Amino acid sequence: MATVANPGPAASIATINRARRWMVAGLCISIIGTRIVQGGSHGSVANGTLPVIWIAILATFGYAIAFAAPITAKILSRYNPARVLVWSEVTECAISGIALAALFLLPQHTIPILVTYLLMAVFFPVVGDVVEEFYGQQLAQLNPQQALAFNSTIYAVLAAIGLVLAMPMGSVVAGYSLTWLIAANALLSATGCLFRLVASRTVVTAPVADQDIDDFGPLGKKSTLGDFLRDLTLTGPASPAIAFITQIGGSIGGMFVYLWIAHNTGWPTATALGLVIGLFGIGATIGPFLAPLLRRLMSTEDALILVFGTCLVILAAAVLGVTFLAAPANWICGLSYVFLIGLATRCSTVLITTLRQQSFRGSRFTAIMSWSFSMNALAAIIGNWLGYALSVNQYPQIGLLVYLGAIAVVFVVVWRFRHSTKPDSQLVTP
Repeated sequence: MATVANPGPAASIATINRARRWMVAGLCISIIGTRIVQGGSHGSVANGTLPVIWIAILATFGYAIAFAAPITAKILSRYNPARVLVWSEVTECAISGIALAALFLLPQHTIPILVTYLLMAVFFPVVGDVVEEFYGQQLAQLNPQQALAFNSTIYAVLAAIGLVLAMPMGSVVAGYSLTWLIAANALLSATGCLFRLVASRTVVTAPVADQDIDDFGPLGKKSTLGDFLRDLTLTGPASPAIAFITQIGGSIGGMFVYLWIAHNTGWPTATALGLVIGLFGIGATIGPFLAPLLRRLMSTEDALILVFGTCLVILAAAVLGVTFLAAPANWICGLSYVFLIGLATRCSTVLITTLRQQSFRGSRFTAIMSWSFSMNALAAIIGNWLGYALSVNQYPQIGLLVYLGAIAVVFVVVWRFRHSTKPDSQLVTP
């Protein structure tokens, strides 16, 4: 069996810190390009370049690719995660260059070129999500605190840059020039590639598939079908089943409720929705930084109980507020809900992601991580269609109650997991 090329003894804390910072810098630059393209897609719909149904088509296509995360992870687990991120940026930059050339040479086919480019661009965030977690898992094996710092920074960056800056920018740019939109992504991908390349050479990470799984006590042998099913459902907060339940609730109690809030402010709906999304983004930016603070004060399981308990209080208050309060108090309550739920859920995401990275290795980690992504995607598809069918944008209480029920189930699971094991008992250190 292959063994890990363990860089632990040779990689000091300072070296790991440098690698993490270079990798996060590369992510920041790359994600600006990705979110600009996504914002440009919405902007193209808003200005009539693409039909409204394009939003549903692109979202479904993206979630379908994300649902294939187990296959993606199995393939990519054979390779050095840092190098995969570098080559992902190189490929995205090359595709952007080809799209630019096509726009110049075939201006009469602008719409087909744009549609093809947007569909291809959806693939790279999926690869990035999977491999970023591989990279974080490598840091967790070298130093668990570095993994927590890496995850909290990534989730904060994704919220701040994606929701507050890049997507609105992309929407504006699309109104002026599709060429500039694609050129910006190409330039940012190339720059992000350079930063990731430095990180990949600062700390050398081994393929996840090379990790010696026999050294991992909770498994100790090749996984059977029974082991696999237990991993999917009975691995506590890190299980894909928990990811599915939380995403179902979040999808139904998310954007549809935000639309109701925006509509009831009395302001122009587009402006109000921008405010709502911005508030969620601010909360989602702050939340990840609470995870390391909570982790210093208590175990991961206790921190999750506190965070999910807080979510229950937030959701219950939101249900009462939108049901019994009159305008403007009801939508002010809604805005408070958006900010607080963004803060709490992103904090819980960082805690769960880090727990998963520290707890599992090798093929078991690949399975649990990738199926969590897959269940997230499936739940998002189901949740969005349920939200539409239940008219949550008109009756937000329905969405909030479903979300409340989902979080209640998760709270019970985490509580039972906490009291059936010692705190952080599954954590494995090299």
